[in-house]
Amino acid sequence: MGVLAVAAISALAGCASQRGVTTYDSTRPNPGTEGFVPLFTRLSTATRGPLERVVAFDGFQTVGIAVSPSGRLFLSSPRWHGNHGNSVVEVFTGKMQPPASYPNPSWNAWSPGVRPERSWVSVQALNSDDLGRLWVLDPGAPGFEGPIKGAPKLVRFTDRDKIGASFLFDDMIAPEGSYLNDVRIDTKDGFAWISDSGLGAIVGVDLTTGRAMRFLEDHPSTKAVPGTEAVIGGKPWLRDGKTPMINCDGIALSPEGDYVYYQALTGRDLYRVPTLAMKAALRPDGEWEGRFTGATAMTVNDHVEPMGQTFITDGMIMDENGVLYFTALERDGITARLPSGELINVTADERISWPDSLAIHGGRLYFTTARIHETGFGRSEGPFAEGPYGVFRVPLVEVK
Repeated sequence: MGVLAVAAISALAGCASQRGVTTYDSTRPNPGTEGFVPLFTRLSTATRGPLERVVAFDGFQTVGIAVSPSGRLFLSSPRWHGNHGNSVVEVFTGKMQPPASYPNPSWNAWSPGVRPERSWVSVQALNSDDLGRLWVLDPGAPGFEGPIKGAPKLVRFTDRDKIGASFLFDDMIAPEGSYLNDVRIDTKDGFAWISDSGLGAIVGVDLTTGRAMRFLEDHPSTKAVPGTEAVIGGKPWLRDGKTPMINCDGIALSPEGDYVYYQALTGRDLYRVPTLAMKAALRPDGEWEGRFTGATAMTVNDHVEPMGQTFITDGMIMDENGVLYFTALERDGITARLPSGELINVTADERISWPDSLAIHGGRLYFTTARIHETGFGRSEGPFAEGPYGVFRVPLVEVK
């Protein structure tokens, strides 16, 4: 579903040590502990400014990001390759200290045969809600295969780093070929909205009952658009000579929680759907607006609204002013859609290589750089690109 005013950034070349790591290839650093360039100023005390790099890694392919209201920074790396180390880490800003496995090393030590319900199999996305709770989305599909039975899950942690809830998804919600990609949380009414980029759908979860449903799985708005071509990093983005067909990927929730915005990665068409249509289907005994009474998974299709063309994008997020931010893969940058519908550039830089996931904190937009177009998939020795992967931030757009 990724920079501070006085951040000290040193060169990455040769900074990773070669200490042996149990379970993993000792010729490479354990991602998330070595090759780490620290940040010396806490996130919560920085001032506004231009594009800044917060942190950089060798080996740890930063994809998911969450920043808590208190400024804690969490990152995730999916199990897309062999030689995988940590899946979720906390980065200790303001300290000369390497990231730590989150919530502990055992959760990050999954291997075939280990219970997938109590370990990270292939974490894709993180989200910090407005109550300060961290949510971790694990599609349970290492190398995009599966998912493994019992592995797809959404886990909520308390602000004391204890598990507050764990929502396990069976093959009705995470069927073969699915890939739960990004998540947004509605704390007001108690729902989670998840994109499925594998098959193309939106998964809704009633967080009060645990009931989950798949929506729009037969609707063209959640599907990749055939014929789409993408040029990323100056080259056509191809796999086996063809543009990869990636379905509904980026997902955003409006400030009042009344709309979910979404878009296929392989496509440039933005859509939204009223959350009431899905809430009424998930919680039929709730007091919902009359036109949604008796809603089902199928009737949600009738409420999809096209919002026009945007950009080839991986991640999306909406701020409290209704500005919708996109990771603009072809532009090596971040773009935005204003409430008026106008599309603008926010920032662009050659270091912003495949901007992936987004988070908002302290008037700034944080985003990861995953370099997916450079890394390949399924290599036993790890991704093509060793690094740097990392996190940047820019000020939010001011709406007048």
